[in-house]
Amino acid sequence: MKVVELTTNDLLPAEIEAVALVQEPAIEEDFYAFNAKQYYFETYNDYPQAARNAAEQGIKRNEELGNRCATQVGKVRAQQIARGEKLSLDTIRRMRSFLIRHKDSYELAKSRKDYEACGYISYLLWGGPSALPWAEKKLRQAGEKIDSAMVLQEVDKEYSFTEIEDMVFKHIFAEQMGLEVGELPDYESAQRRLVGPVMIPNRLIKRYDEDSDEEYWVYFSEETIKELSEKFIKSGTIHSMNIEHDGIALDNVYLTETWLIEDNANDKSNLYGKKYPNGTWMAAYKIDNPDVWDKVKSGEIKGFSVEGWFREKFFASLGTK
Repeated sequence: MKVVELTTNDLLPAEIEAVALVQEPAIEEDFYAFNAKQYYFETYNDYPQAARNAAEQGIKRNEELGNRCATQVGKVRAQQIARGEKLSLDTIRRMRSFLIRHKDSYELAKSRKDYEACGYISYLLWGGPSALPWAEKKLRQAGEKIDSAMVLQEVDKEYSFTEIEDMVFKHIFAEQMGLEVGELPDYESAQRRLVGPVMIPNRLIKRYDEDSDEEYWVYFSEETIKELSEKFIKSGTIHSMNIEHDGIALDNVYLTETWLIEDNANDKSNLYGKKYPNGTWMAAYKIDNPDVWDKVKSGEIKGFSVEGWFREKFFASLGTK
């Protein structure tokens, strides 16, 4: 499958003409303030006993090898599953993504009876074979559409696997929202602000070419995102907003903050409960339009989506299964 890098176009004063409010952001990330309620309160631990057994087995094998396999996130995840802790929908999404992408490595090691292979052990740490159908079932029950699995050699395999763990987030979230831990927030407590990522470097975005009837992927580099964000501000179009790219300008919706993450370990975006890679373009918008605010509360709009003109740079063709 074709992968294309989108870059800036020097012939244009500003590639990004507006930022749209959409229900399904192409980068698959919702606003922090309103996705946070989902991360915080909707948690599950009814995964199969086989998943707990797999995590325990993965921990044991990894310890025998000096814990050389898996990232720190994978090791933490294994401990959560082995102990039967509750997992948020965001974590379940990450679990599904990891298990899909590494299924081939696990099955290859299993066929070779190479039970010390890191591909085999890491897969167990994330719950093993039984965890994948469970994760997909949970996401479907939460109303998410689960497409057929597509395995890609992604540009950056670790871009979405850094996070603040659930218990820490619960306290940070409560403090930021002025709540007691466990108290349900109302939307007014967010002061009608939408905060979230606008663009994430190296995040693969699916596209469709109507002329060739072909699906392909695009992405933006960290350098390109920096250029785009600067030109967006310089052009004076920072308050240009619409809904679902309909071209109808919104009144009383305006940008209040924008920044690029330079140190993701200490960036203020961590206060909303997640980390993103350096180079991510963040934004905060104030919503003084009651009709737009009603759409936010109802879930009709959930995230940001940029619109504009970009130059295409062919990157690679990746196999799919």
